[in-house]
Amino acid sequence: MAKPQRPSPPASGTQPTPPAAGLIRFFLGSLCFLSWASVMVVEICAFRLLAPFFGNSVYTWTALIGVILIASSAGGYLGGWLADRRPALDVMGRLLAGSAVLVFFIPTLHGLLSPSISAGGRLIIGPILISLLLFAVPGVLLGAVSPAAVRFYSLTSQDTHVGASAGIISMLGSLGSFAGTFLSGFFLISTFGVRSIFFGVAVLLLVLAIIAFSLAKNSFRQQLPILLTGLIAAAVALGERPVTPPDVIHEEESFYHRIRVSEAGTSPHKRRVLELDSTQEGGMNPDTGDLILAYQHYWRLAQLNENLTLNRALFLGAGAFGMPNELSRTFPNAHVDVAEIDPRVIDVGRQFFQLDKHPNVHAHPGDARRFLLLHDKPEQRWDLIFGDAYNGIRAIPVHLTSKEFFQLVHDRLTDDGAFIMNVISAVQGPRGELLAGLLTTVRAAFPFVEVFGVGGRLDEPQNVILLATKSNWNARITDRFHAPGSLNQRIVSTHVPPSRLPPPLVAFTDDKNPVDAIIARGLLTR
Repeated sequence: MAKPQRPSPPASGTQPTPPAAGLIRFFLGSLCFLSWASVMVVEICAFRLLAPFFGNSVYTWTALIGVILIASSAGGYLGGWLADRRPALDVMGRLLAGSAVLVFFIPTLHGLLSPSISAGGRLIIGPILISLLLFAVPGVLLGAVSPAAVRFYSLTSQDTHVGASAGIISMLGSLGSFAGTFLSGFFLISTFGVRSIFFGVAVLLLVLAIIAFSLAKNSFRQQLPILLTGLIAAAVALGERPVTPPDVIHEEESFYHRIRVSEAGTSPHKRRVLELDSTQEGGMNPDTGDLILAYQHYWRLAQLNENLTLNRALFLGAGAFGMPNELSRTFPNAHVDVAEIDPRVIDVGRQFFQLDKHPNVHAHPGDARRFLLLHDKPEQRWDLIFGDAYNGIRAIPVHLTSKEFFQLVHDRLTDDGAFIMNVISAVQGPRGELLAGLLTTVRAAFPFVEVFGVGGRLDEPQNVILLATKSNWNARITDRFHAPGSLNQRIVSTHVPPSRLPPPLVAFTDDKNPVDAIIARGLLTR
């Protein structure tokens, strides 16, 4: 009778001895927690990486979330397939090392690819394409970690607790996603540069890969090619630095924006400009404080009303603090508030745009709509509210374009007060759809609205100024004499008569607001 053969020993890492089993379970749990935390850190920081080129719109978020979800789904299938084909921990090492190398390269590839992909106003397809190129493969590799971990975790107990293994791994992955989301939003982005965060995530993944190879008892010779690839990728990431234009005197990444301050010209004709992401937000002559952009002079529309005394003014969005500063110089006793969502923009205003020289200009960090909600006292009504948070080409704050918001502005104005807002749009034609919607929406809150086209043909995008009031100011604009060549004459000469305005649309509301889609359509017609 043939002697029964003994079963062959299990593959490395499949059925470890009890002490090793506990160590491997701890590693697999930690790995799933950290890998899903890494996925969320990459996803949230990717938005800040893409915003300067593709805008901080709903389309950028949708593209990122959609691509990473699809990649994670594909990774789920890949991880299960790999774990059945080769039930050894070095599979985890390869997944982690591959994702680490790709994460190292994300900022470099972004700098090479995003300028050309964003050219031509690709507001929808652009974020999708760059998300596929930068994040799809790392998402697949990291998405494969959890299903593979379920298989390896269950092997530590001889496959007797597969359900419990799946539950533990799923729980730890979800907790990791939560931790990565909160860590990114509340700490990492406000503390470190986006490129540094990507580098840190890649280093973490590479360290986890090394641990996986060690637990799988891979020799150093087996690990060497993968480790060298990771080190080369890290060296490339460390050596690559974005090229800063020579006229940029300050640049930083804040929680909300990429902030740039650039300066050109020589005294007495210097021009210092603030740029947030891809949009020029304002500027001044740093020697004199004089305004240098045409739209900045339109706060003076409030002076057309001889019954209006500018005792209190509010600017929603700081720009480069040029307008608040000039209003304070013109009316030294006026109280000027500025609601600016980004505290770093306020700091830049103090450092580069003379904010500290105007003690009556009070900058408040926070959202403009929330600021209005919190200031609901009769003595806090403003004579002028200037909306300067709409100067975006690729995106504008949707919650500041609804009928409910404009009604809030109306309620915070004095009876003779004026609401002035600056928006980028054409006045006529297909690219005037944004102005048509905003006009309809503002008119739902204000009985009188006048329009000024700051420059260019009316069918071309430009700074468009809306003047909304509670009483009729039309005669002050069309019938009053202004000295030829004077600033007031130049301003009122850009008035657009009602006959040349676009037809009305449905008013935007908090419930239904298609501003992002309108901007996307406008960019496609460029």
